[in-house]
Amino acid sequence: MNAQIIRLEENLVNQATETLVDAFSKDPILQYILPQEVSQREKIARKFSEINIRYSQLSNHVYTTPEIKGIAAWIPPNQYPLNFFKMLQLGLYKMPFQLGLGRFIKLLSLFSMFEKYHKQDMNQPHWYLLALGVSSAYQSQGIGSLLIQPILKQADEQNLPCYLETTTEKAVRFYQRNGFEILRTEELPVKFWTMKREPNN
Repeated sequence: MNAQIIRLEENLVNQATETLVDAFSKDPILQYILPQEVSQREKIARKFSEINIRYSQLSNHVYTTPEIKGIAAWIPPNQYPLNFFKMLQLGLYKMPFQLGLGRFIKLLSLFSMFEKYHKQDMNQPHWYLLALGVSSAYQSQGIGSLLIQPILKQADEQNLPCYLETTTEKAVRFYQRNGFEILRTEELPVKFWTMKREPNN
């Protein structure tokens, strides 16, 4: 499939947020963390997706299509580890009130584990794929692969690896087709994989 890949403009963040919410509607981590009540679940998922997009927008590395069919949000080498205070400023401070303290602690526990493994396994400059999602209506059409190509190409040119976490076996197979290899498989209690792609040069 051929599709134009562009950087996300600020005026399209809301539309991009809706795309990510749709893409991650069945994500195991969100199923574990978020409340069962549908409207509340969607509201919190929307805020969480917006935070991820806006954080990556700080370094201007959110990629999409003209129709916002999918989103790839990257963190460049000089912006990792993530700045927790910036995340708070972008809206994370609201999460304890929206999720409830117990669910928020679950969320922080999972993300602290992600961060622990990330730091252990990636002690070199690298690109970090914070979020990749394609709207359910456009999945399995090659859009996800196209969305990550700009940074995979740049990483190759810079001789830098790429890193990500994912939570489904289907996603693992997708990333393997795009040159990533599994680093870890963990279940804490949600099963997830960490993956790394070496530069191809």
